[in-house]
Amino acid sequence: MYRFLLTPRWLALHFAVIVALLGCLLLGWWQFGVYQDSTDRQQIRERDPAPVTELVRPGEELGEARDRQAVTTGDYLAEAQRLVPGRVHEGVLGYLVVTPLRVSDTLVVPVLRGWIADSDDPAAAVPEGEVTVTGFLLPPESADQATVRSDQQLADDEVAYVSPAQLAESADIAAATLPGGYLLLQDEQASASPAAPAVLDVDVVEPIHDISPWQNLSYWAQWWVFALAAVVFWVSAVRSGVRARRRDVSERARAHVPS
Repeated sequence: MYRFLLTPRWLALHFAVIVALLGCLLLGWWQFGVYQDSTDRQQIRERDPAPVTELVRPGEELGEARDRQAVTTGDYLAEAQRLVPGRVHEGVLGYLVVTPLRVSDTLVVPVLRGWIADSDDPAAAVPEGEVTVTGFLLPPESADQATVRSDQQLADDEVAYVSPAQLAESADIAAATLPGGYLLLQDEQASASPAAPAVLDVDVVEPIHDISPWQNLSYWAQWWVFALAAVVFWVSAVRSGVRARRRDVSERARAHVPS
């Protein structure tokens, strides 16, 4: 009765259903992983600021410190400040302002202080003396995130993208004193507070995900519903095949019954 399930046609159907089932399950797990990552990162960002010296180490990647709010005190290295050209803020093309902050003799933290419209904007002026900054620790940008042409000639006070390596090379800062990331400034306390660059929202600079985590969770559920639908389809097809063959057997049996 069930030998028909081993015919080439049915074997092809079994294989297609298995592939669809595994594909839906894997895509569901992937969406669930995105949901977990999004919610975990958001929870990390909502934690209270911690001293930057407890979160980062010179010359090391951020690791678990990524997305953490950090606070620290130090003095800006004004001569090492660099601008990142070609960045848009609220529809206007301008520059990012990156200023290294000397926390100690062994630790210099790059601080993305914000955005300015013109390279000679007074808001780019560096506060003198000791400052206390609070912000989010983010991983460095890569070369493919640069918004300038690869052959574009940059000014001496410009770098192509936000990266400790770029600062080390351009501003002659010892790479061993820089962490593997930068601080996106959210608050700055200084003895003298000149005009400051426009503060950038962390969700704009480093979006956690393009869509709502709950949307990811709904996608996860949808893929698993599709997987269940594939199983239901296979069971229905097998039952229909069995019923059809039972009818054939019954009809043949009746045809051979003497009248």
